[in-house]
Amino acid sequence: MKILALDLGKFNSVACFFNSKTRKSKFLTTPTNRESIASIFKDAKADLIVMEACAPSGWINDLAQSHGLKTLVCSTNEEAWRWANV
Repeated sequence: MKILALDLGKFNSVACFFNSKTRKSKFLTTPTNRESIASIFKDAKADLIVMEACAPSGWINDLAQSHGLKTLVCSTNEEAWRWANV
């Protein structure tokens, strides 16, 4: 499975491309704007997009789904996401 995980920021975001079969990852820093994120979605060919619940996650989730991508938006405030539990 190819997973694209996004760490979203107000001005810049980090994309982590992870292949669960090969366990290889690649990181990319990109501006948090519609054109840059859309370009990543177009090129990534990901099976799943994972992102944290935050201010830009709404429009980014909508953008991913408009590209036909499956998404998962996670609330990192929940107990399961604390470092002690990871």
